[in-house]
Amino acid sequence: MTVDNEQLVKELTAKDESKACAAAQSIVNNANTEAFQLLADKSEFLFDFVKNNVCKRLQKAVNKENFRNLFAFLKIYAPDFEDTIVSCISRYANEDLTDEMLELLEKGTDEEKTYAAKYFSYIPDTIAADMLTEYAFSDNEALAFNSAKALGAMKIDSAYEKALELLKSDDDFTVLKAVKFLVAFENKEAVLHILKAMENSSMSENIAGEIPYIQSLMELLRGNEEKNYILLCIDNILSGLGEILPLSQIFCFEMYEVLEYLIPYNTQNKNSQASVVLLKALSKFDMLANNDEYTFDEDKNTKQEIQDIYHLLKGQQEYFWNAQKNLVKNELDEKTVPAYRISSALRVICDYHLVQLHDDIKKLFDSDNEIIICEAAAALKSLNKLDGVDKIKLLDKIHDDNKKALIQSMFAG
Repeated sequence: MTVDNEQLVKELTAKDESKACAAAQSIVNNANTEAFQLLADKSEFLFDFVKNNVCKRLQKAVNKENFRNLFAFLKIYAPDFEDTIVSCISRYANEDLTDEMLELLEKGTDEEKTYAAKYFSYIPDTIAADMLTEYAFSDNEALAFNSAKALGAMKIDSAYEKALELLKSDDDFTVLKAVKFLVAFENKEAVLHILKAMENSSMSENIAGEIPYIQSLMELLRGNEEKNYILLCIDNILSGLGEILPLSQIFCFEMYEVLEYLIPYNTQNKNSQASVVLLKALSKFDMLANNDEYTFDEDKNTKQEIQDIYHLLKGQQEYFWNAQKNLVKNELDEKTVPAYRISSALRVICDYHLVQLHDDIKKLFDSDNEIIICEAAAALKSLNKLDGVDKIKLLDKIHDDNKKALIQSMFAG
């Protein structure tokens, strides 16, 4: 009899629990890879609660007699159902099964290797440690993540130390791989190392977006870590949100709670770096909340969270925001503030058209940092305050031809 796989998957994902459980049982009992492939293909269009229901139904369908049928599904990588498949297999783990998974890890397809690596996070047998270390820094992100997670479960310190060394690389992609390893490895002692790597990376937004998955931003804010690194992390997340980082991640970032914490914190502490973060947040969420083109394909929970954050920020009194704007001036002192924070402050100054800070911006022309000089000139241009600046004197400080051309265009425009 021909099986209607479309109908089977439809029943598996529907509300009727009796039919759904029967569909799950059929898929598992018959090792129906076509139905599983259809499920994997449809997964991105399913609501989370539907996927959770599917996982529970599949788990219920697996038993000692049929669990080996799941091996047929290992050729189809389905991240939403990966834990379900592997947890059901590992439920019946023994020495022979572990040897079989080790062989898949060595000789299987990339999909099979990815599932096998996940197996060793459930069954942390160090017999797989060498292969997992090899895969943990591969270009296959799913395989690399699962390998790192398994190594973390095994507490393989040599792999952890290797990742810490890679954080010092001059190659930003290598650094990002190391960051993702450390997040999957789940050792919170790595957090400060990651934050310091983020500080000088050209992929700082990407790195910042990984950090809350190893330790929550709220935990970091309330802890003893250096506040300037945590605030930089939040600053970078705000910069990347909606562009590099999906808007739906605001829940993982606890963005509402973070900003709700920073408002009274900065009322008391008057931290100029926190002021820049708060002002950037207000600008970002004003844009997101009032322009549907940024959120039209987001789910209703994400849209509502964006509105809630916006109303939290807009609900603050005018004197609070004026106090934040007054503090931004302190972020323009190159003697005490690193270049990346000055850059962030200049962007906020432009966003809020803080013309009163034009003299403080001009002082940045004394810098030896050509990027800061160019950004300061661009900020003055945005504020319509570039008139009166000595162009010749400014150009004498710039040695890079591209930056010289940029300065020339600012004065010509």
